[in-house]
Amino acid sequence: MTRQEHRQWLDFAAQDLGVSKHLFVQYRPMPLEIICYQCQQCAEKALKALYIYLNIPGGIPRTHDLSLLLDQMRNAVRISDDYYDLADQLTPYGTAARYPSNIRFSEYSARKAIEAAEAMLDWVRTQISE
Repeated sequence: MTRQEHRQWLDFAAQDLGVSKHLFVQYRPMPLEIICYQCQQCAEKALKALYIYLNIPGGIPRTHDLSLLLDQMRNAVRISDDYYDLADQLTPYGTAARYPSNIRFSEYSARKAIEAAEAMLDWVRTQISE
């Protein structure tokens, strides 16, 4: 992968966030599982964009675990514990929307997922623009 490919990953991340926000506001009944899933996907793609931008050797890890992705980059970029908290909040949504799960989705959890995804995407954009 070329370092410029990080822009494509960021674009995909932004699209996932846009879909989440659109569904939250416009779609009824509100598809809570899909909103939360798209938020996890936003954060995952944003982190993978940063991974590419930082030119971490070994290629992009094939994982949906956002904390693991952060761990892979912690020697290359300073990461606040706040982002690990966001990762822990969003990671379960990567599989919960695809399979029956014990996670209870609510409008509140969807709103918090959107906020978390947006914060992660904003942080990644800040890291890339520095």
